[in-house]
Amino acid sequence: MSGRDYRIEHPPKEKGLYRVVYVIDIGAESPLDAAKKTHQIMTDPDSLAPVLDVVDQGGKVTKIDLSKSS
Repeated sequence: MSGRDYRIEHPPKEKGLYRVVYVIDIGAESPLDAAKKTHQIMTDPDSLAPVLDVVDQGGKVTKIDLSKSS
């Protein structure tokens, strides 16, 4: 991470609230282009299901591979 820590904080301590992190590497011309390409992938029904990190209110991270979920 280029020498800097990248940290995702847990969500506010509100019942039923989770922070979901979707991380991919994508080639793009600019940050805006990367965001647009990522959005296309996320909304394409033919895309592969992602692997997500889900953070609960206490900071516990659960990795979920949706391609393996029923």
